[in-house]
Amino acid sequence: MSIQSKWTILILKGSDGGPKKVRLSPFVAEILVVFLIGLAIFSAYSGYRLYTMRSQFSMLSNLRKENRDQARQLAVLAKKVSSLDREVRELSAYNRHLSEVANITLKGREGIIGIGGGGGGINLLSVREPISEKMLARALHSHIKDLGDSVRIEEEISKRLLAGLERRRSIMAHTPSIWPLRGWLTSPFGWRVSPFTGKREFHEGVDIAARYGSPIYAPADGVVTFYGRNGGYGNFLIINHGFGLVTRYGHLKSVCVKVGQIVSRGQKIGYEGDSGRSTGPHLHYEVLVNGIHVNPKRYMLK
Repeated sequence: MSIQSKWTILILKGSDGGPKKVRLSPFVAEILVVFLIGLAIFSAYSGYRLYTMRSQFSMLSNLRKENRDQARQLAVLAKKVSSLDREVRELSAYNRHLSEVANITLKGREGIIGIGGGGGGINLLSVREPISEKMLARALHSHIKDLGDSVRIEEEISKRLLAGLERRRSIMAHTPSIWPLRGWLTSPFGWRVSPFTGKREFHEGVDIAARYGSPIYAPADGVVTFYGRNGGYGNFLIINHGFGLVTRYGHLKSVCVKVGQIVSRGQKIGYEGDSGRSTGPHLHYEVLVNGIHVNPKRYMLK
């Protein structure tokens, strides 16, 4: 006959009642111990899961907040990109208008514009249907690249316009436009009767008379290329203005410039005289375009 031990659990009640004993068999006690251990393990696991879920919920909350912040930032960026897109279109329109006003034709202009399409715009602010932040960011990235191409195109057009305007300004500065001598016209350009031979001859310039020694002024920017005696022209001066334009001055008294010197429109270059074959003090003034004599009156605007 085997003797089996039993577990006794003493339960203490409040101050009113006495203790109560509960006797358990070893099997039941083992089951109770296993149950208590399992309960402890379950409680520990549940606590861990609850802790990790709280961390995940906190992380998720932070991500949602970051997403809302990113959405607001994307909305602000979308407005800025739309504003920049409008400015690029305005710049493009200004370049075209300036090209038309200045009458400058840009070679290869269509090819340049075709590179980026001119920044047509994606109407980010007019999108009514919901759009995810990822899609909006992708659209913004693509449009910013298009805007970069458009800006590069407009920069190239602006450079060509500036070069064209600079060339126009340079041509105007180097084109004779004023009277070289303040006086009166005594002999025009073209066919005339020679005051020396009485025969018909072609006068390749104009004669301007004034008081002896009156100052002579450069009619445009240029470079002095010659000064010296030249037969019947007497003291003779030549200025090359570039762009195929040359002016020549005869019968001078003297000059105040030297060969190789750069002169500007309105600068004093010499003095009127009657050197060479001359009937009196005057300036013989010629204008040549690509080596051909033309009427100087066309270039004596004021």
